[in-house]
Amino acid sequence: MSFPLREPGTKYLLAYADEDAKELCAAMALCGLGDQIFEVYAFTDPDHRRQGYFHRLWEKAKITFPGKSLKGSAPIVRFAVDSACKDALPVLLSIGAHLAEEETEMACSLEDKETPDPRYRFRESKPSAEGFRAYEIFRPNEKRPAFRCFVTPMKDHNAYLHRVSVRKELVGQGVGSELFPQFLGLLKKLGYKKATMQVTASNTPAVRLYTANGFRETTSLRYYELML
Repeated sequence: MSFPLREPGTKYLLAYADEDAKELCAAMALCGLGDQIFEVYAFTDPDHRRQGYFHRLWEKAKITFPGKSLKGSAPIVRFAVDSACKDALPVLLSIGAHLAEEETEMACSLEDKETPDPRYRFRESKPSAEGFRAYEIFRPNEKRPAFRCFVTPMKDHNAYLHRVSVRKELVGQGVGSELFPQFLGLLKKLGYKKATMQVTASNTPAVRLYTANGFRETTSLRYYELML
């Protein structure tokens, strides 16, 4: 998996071989996704593995997460693991993480997407503390948004999409097929060149929708999760 570099709203923890900070041995990235959910990515140099660097960074990471929200919900920490992360599973199990779900990562080029139909109205939120924005689409003559998606800007003009949703009473009426292409056209208009997202592998309707709009599977991920 790639390590997130210079992503908005991401905190980084570094571990060095000595106090002189000349040799970087391990790094950990803490990515806030909102709603008390965080994704953690970690990398340890192969020459310094099995020397406790991950656990050292994890102990520092735990004190940087916020406490319980006003509603009483505790932070949820997720670790994404792909087939290349062979050494990750024993380490994650040792800190109490458990398999939460399996997802498919999909990506799509936006270069061929059409300009959004002017009949639709779009609304963009202010950026959150974690760096993402919410985008909503209004159908003609409607006052309530029919579609919403959250976008986190990534490097190389890549948009990471999450929490794609259609208004509850419109589910199953083809609204996703109607508005998702409009949304991709909006992303292109905003200067993005690529869109990336993750979808639960068992969510067949969603996978079908994204595939129909040019998304292709790039990797399979397993999410291990724990609550602080």
